[in-house]
Amino acid sequence: MEPTEVIVTNILPTGTSFGVLASDMTQNVFIPSKLALETGLRPGQKVMASVVPNAQQPEKTPWLAISLHDSLPEPRTLADKIREELESGPATTIELARFLNVNSSEVQRALEAMKLPRTDLWALEMDELMQVAS
Repeated sequence: MEPTEVIVTNILPTGTSFGVLASDMTQNVFIPSKLALETGLRPGQKVMASVVPNAQQPEKTPWLAISLHDSLPEPRTLADKIREELESGPATTIELARFLNVNSSEVQRALEAMKLPRTDLWALEMDELMQVAS
């Protein structure tokens, strides 16, 4: 079960807490007081949680947190996303911008800062560009 990001929205005096899935803020998450008190949750805090369908009151709170995890994943930079995309092969600035859904000038600046080999294509290694050229 892959942990998902949850934003804590409310904490009752008993410690029973509620949140929403960060990926879909219309989806409520019930966080049992035992979990909330163990980790010292605060309203507005983002946590990683393992969630399952809530059998008690799914119409009000469709998800139940069964465990909370210490840390959020590290945010990926544009350079990280570009490098990940280029692992599948060379690409143009415009192709990268379209795939990553960002402005091509942002991609261009990031690529130049990464000091990667290039022709009209960008690649992680010069050998990849040579293979395309031949």
